[in-house]
Amino acid sequence: MKRFASVAKNSGKVKHEMVLGTLKDLKDHYEVMKKNPEMEHAEDNMVTVAPGKSGEIIWQFTKAGKVDFACLQPGHYDAGMKGLVNVAAK
Repeated sequence: MKRFASVAKNSGKVKHEMVLGTLKDLKDHYEVMKKNPEMEHAEDNMVTVAPGKSGEIIWQFTKAGKVDFACLQPGHYDAGMKGLVNVAAK
């Protein structure tokens, strides 16, 4: 289908991350992150980025549609750090 490569650059002063998933999965994981803010991620659909650094996600989508993404660091999702990737059909 479509290959997605995204470089997340953190030019801020606090840790950020980019996580791809369903809205339900993102919200569930966000609740876990609120209780464990120092959790590091090593899954293919997630990247944690320290201040002044960058990270990359490379993902192969298997169907067309919309896929949610968000920063799940405590407070960040609530502040609006979320969006959609639109995956077009061939």
